[in-house]
Amino acid sequence: LDSLGSGYEMIFSLLYSFYLSQQSNKQLIVLIDEAELHLHPKLQEDFVKMLLEFSKTAQIILTTHSPLFVKQVLYNEKVQVNVLKKESGKVKIAKIDDRALPYLSANEINFIAFGLPTEEYHNELYEELKIRDDNNRTSPLNLKDFDIKFFQRGKQEVANCSYNGVDNQVSVHTYLRTQIHHRGTAGQADVGQIKQSIEKMREFLI
Repeated sequence: LDSLGSGYEMIFSLLYSFYLSQQSNKQLIVLIDEAELHLHPKLQEDFVKMLLEFSKTAQIILTTHSPLFVKQVLYNEKVQVNVLKKESGKVKIAKIDDRALPYLSANEINFIAFGLPTEEYHNELYEELKIRDDNNRTSPLNLKDFDIKFFQRGKQEVANCSYNGVDNQVSVHTYLRTQIHHRGTAGQADVGQIKQSIEKMREFLI
């Protein structure tokens, strides 16, 4: 075992502990801090499957900073997930169920748990809003028309951003979406603006 990586060592020690608890007819309580450490993403997936199997006869409590790990365990409805957030010097529990998307997203978990406003999450929120709007129409709108009808007229968002080089055409949401998708011509999206846009779009979806 000492020639294997730390991740494999952890898995084998857990297997051994589980075996010992079964032999002694005692219930096993497993506490794992930062379970994703030293585990390749594919091995994380296998490890989650093993933990879910063990949890049928053992109680397992773990902490993680990995949104992939959280996403994998959330596929099992019997798993309880709490997000600990520090606000004004106090630790608070946030609900992972405060999701705006209809599917499990590692990008959304990163935002809820760690406040990370990523371009990928902005994309997911924008596309979800557009898909919902498209479903109410016989034919989908182009981005500018969608922005005018949904964000500007529907949500009273200000058209103070450029589109195709023309000033004051679209809201910040479509402007950022264009920057993210066309960085070579539209430039780098501002992280602060992305965060504000994400918060607004989450409100629109929720």
